[in-house]
Amino acid sequence: MDIGGTGSRLRVDNGRPGGVYELTGPPATIVNGRSTVPDVVRGLCRDFAAEFGGRPRVAAAAVGMRGFRSQTQSGSLDPNRVHDILAEELRTDSTAVSSDAVTAHLGALGPGPGATLAVGTGAVAVACDDVGRWHLADGMGPHVGDNGGGAWIGRRGLDAAARAMDGRKMGASPGLVQSAEKHFGRREQWTTVHDVSLFAGFAPQVIQAASRGDVACREILDEAARSLADGLCAVLSHPGVEPVAVTTGKLLMHAPSFRSMVLQQLLEKRADVRVQPSAGLPLDGALSLARMLAVHPAVVREHVPLLAVRIGASDWLDDSITMPRVVLPVVRPQRAESEPSAWAVEIRSDFEWSADQLLEDVVGPATPTAAVVPLTGARLVVGRASRSRGVVPDIVCEDTGVSRRHCEISWVDGGWSVIDLGSANGTYVAPRGEPVPAEPLRSEERRWLSDGDRIYVGGWTCLTARVVTANVR
Repeated sequence: MDIGGTGSRLRVDNGRPGGVYELTGPPATIVNGRSTVPDVVRGLCRDFAAEFGGRPRVAAAAVGMRGFRSQTQSGSLDPNRVHDILAEELRTDSTAVSSDAVTAHLGALGPGPGATLAVGTGAVAVACDDVGRWHLADGMGPHVGDNGGGAWIGRRGLDAAARAMDGRKMGASPGLVQSAEKHFGRREQWTTVHDVSLFAGFAPQVIQAASRGDVACREILDEAARSLADGLCAVLSHPGVEPVAVTTGKLLMHAPSFRSMVLQQLLEKRADVRVQPSAGLPLDGALSLARMLAVHPAVVREHVPLLAVRIGASDWLDDSITMPRVVLPVVRPQRAESEPSAWAVEIRSDFEWSADQLLEDVVGPATPTAAVVPLTGARLVVGRASRSRGVVPDIVCEDTGVSRRHCEISWVDGGWSVIDLGSANGTYVAPRGEPVPAEPLRSEERRWLSDGDRIYVGGWTCLTARVVTANVR
């Protein structure tokens, strides 16, 4: 399903020739502080059931929606409610609820590493790296972001028309005045315009005026193109993201001249990026996500706040998994030209650390724990497993103070390093022989490891980096 601000769509594929079915539904809105997405999803499911004369049973279902991140963070939407409705109406226990940035990327580029720029009413750049993590730039909504999107361009165009009517020269567009009055009504009504879709509908007028040589409109598009290219460069800069980019969204699809401006700005900043044509739309991406859940559920990993996944039963009192103490990570292919020495991490409970770090909601170890995990492949995620969300990191910690994706140990520039992944309680690193650290790693700070360095995570867990004398892979 694809749920947007102007409408919603559902697509079903039974895997047989001619077995694709589609239907449409109303848009989702916010009413009295509550998102209507659950109601729209239930309506689409029931319309689908009515078409086939009974309750269907599907292998997996995925929903991509506009505003997923902001709605979940503000509390207007509970993703679990959408999971419950999908399970109840479609009789499935494999569901995903995500931002339309994720489904736009999957539709345009597929599940592989690379970046997608989606520009419609809003604007967002999204990328997926080679270990399945998602990275986002902008997509913050019309009040603090969506720079370069349709609503942003339309609002700037209306401002240019207002400047011209005042007789101002700087940033004024006399050529837009008549178009603005036709689109927004009389000037007295312009101050009451708050509908982002109305602003976005004015963007094509700004683009057309720029193509006719309007200086003010050209300046608006130049700034928009620079901002959009900057967002793409931001997500492309993350480690593990292939230098591949795709553009999608109605604004870029229907304004090839503006798309060319954006790509020109991108290639001036990153000449190594390969630009590919879009393979599909967000609805295609939602269906692709559902197929991945049905066929290869292990590769679909939850990523807060962009993607919520449920595989299996929905209600668990404790969603952490009790794993064996010695857990071997997933072995990933390793490039021969960057073959690291044999390393491992010792995982143990550190009572000196836990004395200072244990919080009320962090359960300490009943007995001391110990494990040795070889470092294999190029990147390993350290975290806590979640049964309800289908999350199993490469290095699993039982410590309840550890986030599901807490930190990453990776082979970079000829050495093992650690970087925090936005964990709730931070990642602390202490060189061999030094005391327990007082300050965590900063955001995006990478710390290279030497033999004996200690990594502290959660309430009581210590991982010590070790060079080993035997091949442990």
